Amino acid sequence: MASSTTSSSPPAAPALTERHYPHNHEAEMAVLGCLLLDPAAAVDAVVLRLPDESSFHRAEHQVIYRAIKAQIDAGGRGDLDLITLADILARAGQLEAAGGRAYLAQVSTAVATAANVEQYAEIVRQTAVLRRLITTCQRTSERCFQPVEDVRLLLDDIEREILSVTALHETGAVRTVAELMMPAVEYLEKLQKGESEALGLSTGYDDIDRLITGLRPGEMVVVAARPSIGKTALALNMAANIAMGTPPRAVGLFSLEMPAHQVVLRLLCSDARIGLSEVREGAMTTARWKELMAASQRLREATIVIDDTGGIDILELRNKARRMKRDYTIDVLFIDYLQLIQVSGSNRNANRENEVARISGSIKALAKELDIPIVVLAQLNRQAEQQGQRPRLSHLRESGAIEQDADVVALLHRDRDEQQDRDKAQRGVEAELIVAKNRNGETGLAHLIFRPVYTRFESHSRIADEDVPSV
Repeated sequence: MASSTTSSSPPAAPALTERHYPHNHEAEMAVLGCLLLDPAAAVDAVVLRLPDESSFHRAEHQVIYRAIKAQIDAGGRGDLDLITLADILARAGQLEAAGGRAYLAQVSTAVATAANVEQYAEIVRQTAVLRRLITTCQRTSERCFQPVEDVRLLLDDIEREILSVTALHETGAVRTVAELMMPAVEYLEKLQKGESEALGLSTGYDDIDRLITGLRPGEMVVVAARPSIGKTALALNMAANIAMGTPPRAVGLFSLEMPAHQVVLRLLCSDARIGLSEVREGAMTTARWKELMAASQRLREATIVIDDTGGIDILELRNKARRMKRDYTIDVLFIDYLQLIQVSGSNRNANRENEVARISGSIKALAKELDIPIVVLAQLNRQAEQQGQRPRLSHLRESGAIEQDADVVALLHRDRDEQQDRDKAQRGVEAELIVAKNRNGETGLAHLIFRPVYTRFESHSRIADEDVPSV
């Protein structure tokens, strides 16, 4: 009887030499043909989807597209045709690498019209994404066979690489000023016209929006205060304003201190302008209860994603934030608060200032990676409590790196008087949001009204730049 052998190893996949990388030769030729046939109509549709020559599989097509792209970036999109392109390639010593004049002639006649250029470019883009995914998975597989000290670090790197494949180039890729100039001018034109698209996400507070021009993608905005001043309340108010705004946006929230059910109660009472004490003491009228139910319906229709994991480390936070972006397409992320985030693999003797610096840098990088604004709450040190003193940038607790990494630093300030809070629970308490740093705009001071009974901030509609304290 013949013996049989078994193996726990899976059957080997065919080597890539036995299979072709995904590509579509005809679509690549069609894209290049459209650019030569009607550059004015084809350029924008192509460049948007295919940022560089690596989008093409065939080497000749890469050479041709690189030359065409250089001509476009130099402002010569109207000068593109077969003869001009052949001359450019010949002078650069690249004509043979592009397949020669005969092949260029084939490319130029690949299509009769540029009407379908978007479809051709999308086919090329999709095959380029598949090739990048294959390369990424190969590299990932090799790394998994190597010794690793912390598997979570490896998982973090792998997840970031896999998610980056959804685009042909990552945020922060190398690009020339010529490539970036047109979007920059278009942004300035929208900004001049006051279009909301250029102003970033509205916080729901006009005074704050005027100072920081809204919450912009890729930016890290720090809102700092001493305990019990209201930074969580302000963040939740902003989150609700964005989630229930026009148009409504998806909001992510990491609540490291407050359980999710308490966050929802805060949101509910703030929106309905009803204090928890009213409910607790049985003082709710039928009309007030209807207002509470109406608020609950508004919040139910909003997209606010909450994660209340306590003691979360920065690697886990980043991974969960990526999933929020992937699963819920969040437009902004709030983190409450920075100093509660842990660092993987740290020990008791670790320098906390260095840890906070790592956390701050990671959050800034995450904002750029996800291309959304991230609003991070932070604690100020005890020096900010000295009587008669407004908070300053130097009062940021545990790390000067927070100030360096942040695009905007806003310091929330009000008199912390419990008796005053009780006396003015509904009428409101004066508060200030001091925009002490603004990398892309003005600094200044926004006046707010805080209503403690509802844990709600409202605009005071006054800005005074001269009120900003010296740093």
